[in-house]
Amino acid sequence: MNRKYLTVLIGALIIFTGCLSPAEMDYYQGIDVVPVEGYRPFILQNHNDSMVNSSTLLGNVTVFGFIHINCQNFCPTTTLDMKWIQSQLTDEERELVNFVSITVDPWRDGPFGLSNYMEEYNVSWNHLTTRVDNLENLSLIEQVWTDFSIGVVLEEANNSTSLARGHTVYYNVEHTNGLVIVDSLGYQRVRWNQDYWNAGEILEDLRSVLQSSVIRDSIPASTT
Repeated sequence: MNRKYLTVLIGALIIFTGCLSPAEMDYYQGIDVVPVEGYRPFILQNHNDSMVNSSTLLGNVTVFGFIHINCQNFCPTTTLDMKWIQSQLTDEERELVNFVSITVDPWRDGPFGLSNYMEEYNVSWNHLTTRVDNLENLSLIEQVWTDFSIGVVLEEANNSTSLARGHTVYYNVEHTNGLVIVDSLGYQRVRWNQDYWNAGEILEDLRSVLQSSVIRDSIPASTT
């Protein structure tokens, strides 16, 4: 290649790269969350009927999956791929990663149902819901859906009868499918949804977030 042409090409690349703002950088295989977003602290009910505080997740990278028991479309894929991703991690990596599933149908998904779902898929990480006996409890999980950009729409049938957990029997849940990877400080870094889904690349993104978190956490705090 002509030396003059090569010099011009390198210069153009440098200029072009310098014009990219952080918002235009595409670091992950999935959808980069730019600017990064956190989420409000929450306390939800798990499959053992114990309360889980989101503060216990900080310090580790967390994979949040959004599913519900009666979903026959993409939810099984989300759960099975989360299970596969977890199985691919080394013992050292697993110590630094949380997996959490959060229901988008708390009216039907109580602790007993979630425990059965976990047994069916042979997974052991926390599956979270909320008590639905009052609007305050429901607002807690709705806040989580909002913070993670998970849309949830109920399509109800006419003349439905009531359920024990406070909702009608005949309804469908339309929701945003997928998962969100959060770093050790609690910032959302990358999202995946059914529009583009690749378990192997999700694993790559998880390891990228994990590596960045480990490097950052290993840097000593400034003493000045």
